[in-house]
Amino acid sequence: MSRLVATLRLDAKLQARNKVYMIIIVFAILVAFAMRSVFTPEQLRFFMPLVTLMGVNLTTVFLVGVLLMLERGEGTLDVVLVSPLRPAEYLASKLITLTGLALVESAIIVGIGYGADFASAWLLLAVFLRAGLGVALGVIVGVRYRSFTRFLIPAIATSLVLDLPIVWYLELWPSPLFYFWPAMPSLLLAKAAFLPVDPLQLAYACVYGALAVGAALVWASRSMDRFVVRGELGS
Repeated sequence: MSRLVATLRLDAKLQARNKVYMIIIVFAILVAFAMRSVFTPEQLRFFMPLVTLMGVNLTTVFLVGVLLMLERGEGTLDVVLVSPLRPAEYLASKLITLTGLALVESAIIVGIGYGADFASAWLLLAVFLRAGLGVALGVIVGVRYRSFTRFLIPAIATSLVLDLPIVWYLELWPSPLFYFWPAMPSLLLAKAAFLPVDPLQLAYACVYGALAVGAALVWASRSMDRFVVRGELGS
């Protein structure tokens, strides 16, 4: 526990030093006011789940990769090689700090852009699940690259692929195959915060969402062990 607490403090300092909190908060405020000025209240109810989860994607998939590159450049990531810190503890620190940031970002976007008339419990769970997936995938991709420029294209591709259920949500291709997609549960839960969702779909979202995030975090921990601890670094 003491190792995790120490890592949490280091992560918080790194994020504050690089003005991560300020950037995300300003971004969330701008998005919220843009939503209010562009959409009607009824349109906001429909689009708010998409905008909120896309913001979480940005805060996790991309940001965790950027932080990994910063730590590698500063040499702090090499500490994992010689310290008793386990990959799972390093990953837990990233998950806690960035999930907390994603929650703040989502609260700003929804609170300013929409208001308080929504089911906060469903949105909270949706953000938790999407942040867990985003952090895990950001680590899985990020640990394979030495520079941000090489990381950027795979990160964009990963983010776009993760958000494929948007096609289902917009009814462009309402295929049931999307229910196998790991990001589908968080989208359904976010939708339930603003619009009616079938109870069976919510039960599926809770169970499958937890399983998908758990599997992704295991994969991320193994990627940390392979590419950081054992040093099998790619390009």
